[in-house]
Amino acid sequence: MRSPLLRTLFRFFLPAFLALAVANCSVLRLAYYHIDYWLLGQVEDFVTLNAEQRAWLEVRLQAHRQWHCRTQLPAYAEWLDALSVEIASPAPDPVRLEALAQRLDSFIDAILAEFAPTLAELLVRLDPAQRTELFARLDQEVIEARIKYLDPPADERQRERAERLKKRLKPWIGDLTIEQSTRIQQWSAALDNQSGGWLAHRQRLLEAVRETLKRADNGVARARLVGLFQTPASVRTEDYIRQATQNRIEALALTVDLIRLATSQQRTRLKKRIGDLRTDLQAISCGDPTLAASANRISAKTD
Repeated sequence: MRSPLLRTLFRFFLPAFLALAVANCSVLRLAYYHIDYWLLGQVEDFVTLNAEQRAWLEVRLQAHRQWHCRTQLPAYAEWLDALSVEIASPAPDPVRLEALAQRLDSFIDAILAEFAPTLAELLVRLDPAQRTELFARLDQEVIEARIKYLDPPADERQRERAERLKKRLKPWIGDLTIEQSTRIQQWSAALDNQSGGWLAHRQRLLEAVRETLKRADNGVARARLVGLFQTPASVRTEDYIRQATQNRIEALALTVDLIRLATSQQRTRLKKRIGDLRTDLQAISCGDPTLAASANRISAKTD
């Protein structure tokens, strides 16, 4: 993810949407129609908004959801079609899979570009007490992330990382084979040598935001924040870039191997889940959310 702060504050449409994708169709559609309210709740877990700020943000999030529905969901459906082709192949092409990964990156970039001005404006609108509350919460997340992901011994980190991935994969492909589990363990061990850079990057970004908000000129601060959120590369170090590049190489190799090692049952299950998800995307209405939600409640009875 390009911006840890944006991800922390909003959790984004894309990760939230993909998390919902493991649910049944009626749950996915109904949740999507209300995802703007869910995102508002996520923000308020980090900072207490006043009535004016909350009303402003609610309108902005509704507009973001409409933008996402109109412009992004059709692209997701096309992406899923291309992914299905690779899954069906007994020998997936790393070049095509890398192209799919880059396309996924472009979806995230689009969300960053869409959300950045809203987040920048929200931060500028916060009063000093609210900023103190927000950064105390974000700083605590950094501490908790370090305790959970970096402080444990290497063998524990590797085991837990592998288990997290297995848990995420299970709804899509079912139980893993011994060969797949072994390959995930190998991936986790290789990744352990690259850990830590992401958290240092998050801390640098938080510090850059903190310093920017100290500017007396809100216009300058707002523009600087938008730039930080849309292109956080300005606070990346060469070490972080090296780690991220290596992590991407490892992830691509793992994906190729997991598809290559997939059983016929796993391929069938995954193809069906992807097909169902694509169908659900096409069923989501980008019209009035209240009417769409009402229609969805009716259709849910037949799902």
